[in-house]
Amino acid sequence: MKVFLQTLLLTVAVATSALGTDLQRVLQDAQTAMIRGDLETAKRNFQLAYQMDSRNAIAIGGLKQIAAQEKKAGPGGAVEKQFAALIIPQVQFKEASFGSALEALKKKVTEASAGKQAANFVVQPGVDQNAQITLSLTDVPFTEALRYMTELVNAKVEYQKYAIVVKPAGGVVSNGSPSPTPGQ
Repeated sequence: MKVFLQTLLLTVAVATSALGTDLQRVLQDAQTAMIRGDLETAKRNFQLAYQMDSRNAIAIGGLKQIAAQEKKAGPGGAVEKQFAALIIPQVQFKEASFGSALEALKKKVTEASAGKQAANFVVQPGVDQNAQITLSLTDVPFTEALRYMTELVNAKVEYQKYAIVVKPAGGVVSNGSPSPTPGQ
């Protein structure tokens, strides 16, 4: 009986030690992913660590931090992240109207994602869709290509759940004309 109890205690000690090592590894992986900005992996690993030890302060704190970042980013944050991962092989416009360049970029998204993603643009009043732009980029994330394009016409982008809103960089006053930028 004494040998059985010693064997049982040794088995429990080894299992506890292995669990502690696994927990440490999972937490380390979660923190590394968090530093890299890979919130999906970080969240998955923090959740796993929480399942292993529901009182682990690091896991709880990591999950709270991710939840705060997700809340701050809103629904558009996930949309922007999906578009940022989409690489457009070539963007080439020579004196194209901004409106036609948006349409061309929309088609490039569908092509680059093999039909899995679509870019739905909503252009607000005050953005000159007839402004001529010239741009040449290779192997660029969609979000960067769009940022370059909108900067050329003094506009900015807001990613929403179902649309990408293009709005004047300085905002719009009630009469529909662009509001002055700070310092004017």
